[in-house]
Amino acid sequence: MEHETVDVATFIGRMVQHTVAKGFKRIRSYGVQATKTFAKVKVMLHAALAKVEGVVKGAVQIIARLTYRQRYKQSTGRDPLICPHCRGEMGVWCIWHPTYGVIYDEGEVTKRGTYASIAQRAGP
Repeated sequence: MEHETVDVATFIGRMVQHTVAKGFKRIRSYGVQATKTFAKVKVMLHAALAKVEGVVKGAVQIIARLTYRQRYKQSTGRDPLICPHCRGEMGVWCIWHPTYGVIYDEGEVTKRGTYASIAQRAGP
């Protein structure tokens, strides 16, 4: 058994390697996921996370997920919500996907009453 002290970024990088990608199955019959060793490893992980808790919370803000708009702009170099003709900013009213159909509909949100208009958010 070897013990090693590493910085937070290295620790997180090593832990992320064990995250299973979407669509893949995790085999839990051996290793850390095995029932017989999981309880022991869980205690050690909780202790390690307790030591780096403040640093990890700060790191989450740095590596936060990008929004659709940010990802699109990063990959294509143009903002998807800026009209290519008039250069005005567009609003999103409906998002439709070829497989899933309507993902987001502003009209339905308004009907349900979960939509707060700009005037209501700004206050008097």
